[in-house]
Amino acid sequence: MKAGEFRAGKLLLESAAIFLSVLLAFVVEQWREDRNEAREADAALNLVRAELVQNLAELERVVPLRGEMLQGYLTAMDELQNAGTFPRNLPDFVSPDITSIAYELATDSGAVTTVAPAELLVIARAYEALDSVRRNDIFLNERNAQIRFNDGEQYISGFIYYINRASTNEPVAVTYVREAIELLDAGASR
Repeated sequence: MKAGEFRAGKLLLESAAIFLSVLLAFVVEQWREDRNEAREADAALNLVRAELVQNLAELERVVPLRGEMLQGYLTAMDELQNAGTFPRNLPDFVSPDITSIAYELATDSGAVTTVAPAELLVIARAYEALDSVRRNDIFLNERNAQIRFNDGEQYISGFIYYINRASTNEPVAVTYVREAIELLDAGASR
């Protein structure tokens, strides 16, 4: 073997070692980034789950009150119509405090891309149902801001309308939120 061939072989071997070292560094770096992204996605989905649990508790707190609230406002409407004066005491008005901050962060950060599309639809449906509940509150607040308080019949009828809408929207939201929580729980156990 000649000295030139030995140098060329050695140079080729060193070049291959450098190439493989750089390639290995890129692979390790990519693996590390993927692990970090997976941890961040898991953290975001854990926040979504916690938010859904909080929203479910809030809904479960107010749903049983709807029948009593409706009866109270119907009684107030009867008082107004029979006596011609606005009732002194209206029933306590209770509305759920619904949040969607964690879901918005998860979608903005891309964490939801780690969820299978069919599972993501279940989560999105839960938040769509929660949004429907939240829009009900917004509707009532805007409507009552537009009605003068001395127009008692319209004022009370707004609450009756709200409760009827809530009686439809809230139980559906409870069902969808429970499904999303179960799905996230199943995903966490995988």
